Amino acid sequence: DILSQSTIAVSIEVHPRFLVPDTNCFVDYLSAIELIAKAHPLYQLMVPIIVINELQGLSKGVRNLSQKQQTAACSAVAEIPVPEQKQLALPSEAASCGDTANSTASIFNHQHAVKVAEASKKALQFIKSRNPALKCVTTKGSILKTSTFTVEDDVGDLKSNDDRILETALNLCRHQTEETRDGTRYITQDVVLLTTDRNLRVKAISNDLPVREIPDFIKWSGLGA
Repeated sequence: DILSQSTIAVSIEVHPRFLVPDTNCFVDYLSAIELIAKAHPLYQLMVPIIVINELQGLSKGVRNLSQKQQTAACSAVAEIPVPEQKQLALPSEAASCGDTANSTASIFNHQHAVKVAEASKKALQFIKSRNPALKCVTTKGSILKTSTFTVEDDVGDLKSNDDRILETALNLCRHQTEETRDGTRYITQDVVLLTTDRNLRVKAISNDLPVREIPDFIKWSGLGA
C-alpha cells in the first residue's frame, strides 16, 4: 500500500520534431545526421553550444588542448572503435614487451586521435554550412542565428558537458503537454535526445525526456531505407 501511494505511472507519447544530438553523433554518425537534415522540415536538428565546443577541441587534436579539455577529448576518442592492424612490427631484441606494448598503444592512440580530429572538422563544416535543418541553441534553450558565437557566460563550471547537453534538451521542452488521470501522468513530447552514451540516456529517462541511439532512430524513421 505504501509503495502504491508513492508510485506514479508515466505514459509518454512522442511526436519527434526537435532532435538534440550529442557530440558523438557528429563524430561517429555524421552520415546519419545528414540523412536527418535532408528530411527537413519533418525534423529540426537542435545543436547544443557545448557540442560545438567539444567538436572544436577534438578537431585541434588532444595535444593542443588544455588539461581539462584533454580529459574530455580522450573520453570522446576512447568511445570510437579502433580498427585492428593487419600487421605489427616485431620487437627488437633490446626492447622489452612492456616498452613495445606502450609504443604500439601510443601509435594506435595517435592514429585514433587523428581520425577523430578529421571527423570533427567535417562535422564543424556541416554545422557551419547554414543548413536550415540545423539550429544552434544555448543551454537555456535560446536559439542562435549563427554558430559563430559559442561561449556561454552564465554556465557554471561545476556542470559536466553531458549535464549541459541534457539541460539544453530539457529547456527545449516548452511545448510539452502534461495531464494526470487516474494516478497516471500523460505527457506529449516533441523533443528527442540522440546519444549512444548510456549514462546520458539514463539521466534523460529519469527526466521523462525521450532518448534514442541515432542508429535506432534512423531505423525507426525509415530514413536509412
